[in-house]
Amino acid sequence: MATTFINAPLNNRPVLTSAFYSLRATTDSPKVRVEVIRDPAGESDAMFSTELYPSGNIVEFSDIGSLIETHFREKGIIWDTVEIRFNEASIAFTVLYCDFILDPDFDGTETFLCASGVSEVHRNSAISLAHWDHDTDEYRIQIVGLDSQHKTAVVERTVRHKKNSYEISFSVNQIIAMACDAEYGDCLDTVSYFAISYASMRKIFHLVEHPFFLTFCFRNMFNATEYVDVVGTVIRKTAVDSESAFCGGNILQYNQAVTRTYEMSTAPLTDDQVRELEQLVCSRSIKLCAGDYEYDVVISDLSAEIDNNDEGLNAMKFTFRFVNKRPLLVSSEIKALMPSDSHIFSNQFTPEFA
Repeated sequence: MATTFINAPLNNRPVLTSAFYSLRATTDSPKVRVEVIRDPAGESDAMFSTELYPSGNIVEFSDIGSLIETHFREKGIIWDTVEIRFNEASIAFTVLYCDFILDPDFDGTETFLCASGVSEVHRNSAISLAHWDHDTDEYRIQIVGLDSQHKTAVVERTVRHKKNSYEISFSVNQIIAMACDAEYGDCLDTVSYFAISYASMRKIFHLVEHPFFLTFCFRNMFNATEYVDVVGTVIRKTAVDSESAFCGGNILQYNQAVTRTYEMSTAPLTDDQVRELEQLVCSRSIKLCAGDYEYDVVISDLSAEIDNNDEGLNAMKFTFRFVNKRPLLVSSEIKALMPSDSHIFSNQFTPEFA
């Protein structure tokens, strides 16, 4: 019995999960077996299967994007080939994870899969960029700063990433070290900003200095790992909840629960920083890079009122806490929440260039 797709997605570019709601087909079969398979030519990972019954010879499979997103989140996948089968009919196409609805002409193959095209970073922080595969493992890094004569100068470097890897990671300290290398014979005394390019993609990072900032690692709208530095003030709040009862004439406390939260008020934000923080607070997976470790956190009590008034600067306020039931004692000083210069950024990212 024949089954034919009615609204099969086009194959000229990856299909965004946020734009892929349903798939319909005509059939003369009384029952249609539906299967969704990731990477049919490789792992052949069966994601979902069910049976649908047509109405008026038409069968519709709905909310496909949400189903794929759930599976991609579990596997840590950004994009992959997906095949959908309706009985004997099948269609395979590339799916790109996306939590947000984007412009119809958005092309995820021509841009880094990140929150914005410009970021502010600090020493001891980190960078992670995900992208489509363009059959090259070469990245171009342009570093701009001042030379020994206090003149503006540019240093260019080329690095390569691991084969079959579509995410590149750097520590900011690594980039700064590239600005002065005896092997190349050029050197910068100070670094102002740098740009990382891959194929036609490019992102700019401004190197800034602040006495206090927090670095968060999170999964962005494309399910890609991204880092963001948040400058501002933090208020630590400790709340103790318990019940009381009299025993032998004395009052005793029981069922004691200690909750420690951190209220973050950001410094004034640029439009690019607003976009980054909006994705941070919407993320389902967030880590705080504190000291030499990364800790899972959750964000709540968000206050973000962004306007287009040129006379004022936008800012955000949110509360975060560590996921542990027991309070996590990083240090007696709030400043210890910052990443240290001995953090794993120093070693973890080096193999990317192997």
